[in-house]
Amino acid sequence: CPSFQIKIKLPETKYSDITLDIQEKVLDLRTPQKKLLLHLPYRVDSKNGKARFLSEEETLEVTLRVSRMFDFINFL
Repeated sequence: CPSFQIKIKLPETKYSDITLDIQEKVLDLRTPQKKLLLHLPYRVDSKNGKARFLSEEETLEVTLRVSRMFDFINFL
């Protein structure tokens, strides 16, 4: 399945302050200072994504697998 990556800059944020919730079409990120509700361009497999926080770059990288129905166009 194809996947895509989202990078989110979080200056002055610690890993322990991040709350991340992934639903089928929504990414919900919260810290004590910030809130982000991002509507995703594709349906994703919310159980099999990956996230990592790069503290030196103050960036959260989220990799999500696209979840799509098979049809005559999408046959991967």
